[in-house]
Amino acid sequence: MSTRPQCGGAPVWGMIANMWSNGGDVGVAGVTRLARRLGAGVAVLSLLAGCGNGQSPTEAARLAEARRVEAQQTAKTPDVVDALFLGSGPLIPRDGSTDCPLQGFWSGYPRGTAVRIRVSSRVPGAAQAGIEGAASALAEATAGALTVIIEVTPEFDPQPGVNEVTVAEVALPRAAGCASDAGCVQYRFAGRGLLMGARVVAPRGRSVGAYVHDAVGHGVLGLCHIDARLIGGAGNSLMSAGSGVPPGSGAPSLTGLDLEAIRAVYASGVNPGAGRSAFLAARLVNLQAGQLPRSP
Repeated sequence: MSTRPQCGGAPVWGMIANMWSNGGDVGVAGVTRLARRLGAGVAVLSLLAGCGNGQSPTEAARLAEARRVEAQQTAKTPDVVDALFLGSGPLIPRDGSTDCPLQGFWSGYPRGTAVRIRVSSRVPGAAQAGIEGAASALAEATAGALTVIIEVTPEFDPQPGVNEVTVAEVALPRAAGCASDAGCVQYRFAGRGLLMGARVVAPRGRSVGAYVHDAVGHGVLGLCHIDARLIGGAGNSLMSAGSGVPPGSGAPSLTGLDLEAIRAVYASGVNPGAGRSAFLAARLVNLQAGQLPRSP
């Protein structure tokens, strides 16, 4: 038999009426009774809080979790691939901030490349560890197509060589060549969509997630942003962005959602530099409204 309180109007307000019986007493006895009534008031508030919409607090928490999982499940892998690798499709940030290296094409290093990440020793140790942790998942996620080597350098602002990503922390990113003091990622290409290197310049005080977002997400993988609200929340992707979600404020590392998309792309026959038509032919993405399939 359930011991949960009845949340209908009459039973609840009957309980409240019994709690708040005749008042008007003064003196010590009156104060004691008042204290009891205040305690009863707290109990009433707790009772009403648990009865919102006929749900107990536990049930409300379960419902919230179910909704979060449902929202995450609605982000289908082809749409995640579309957003992360091409900056297109239904999951791109509604504010237009895709931040792709080259929107509409997969920007990446040729298969078989060993990418070296050279991190300035001025970058905080926690950020160095975060970059290394995220990079360690890439050999498996790319089926060996990419290997990543991490190196800490005493250089203040290392410059990337071929197949290198450099990471620096500076006081004034604008003075280091960025468009603003928010920092930047500067890419070097060997051809359309073929990455040859990247330079990450970060301002002081940046979070671990922001470093990983730029160095691994953009610099190594060439990924674009994805709308946090459309995938169940910012914590569901390293590359979360969109209205109210500054880039780098998403997950602190690659998530299951990210890795599933990465595995799908690298398991296909598509190569860096490919456009959306090649992704469509490989069934990595879905047809968009009004689009007809065509050969890559």
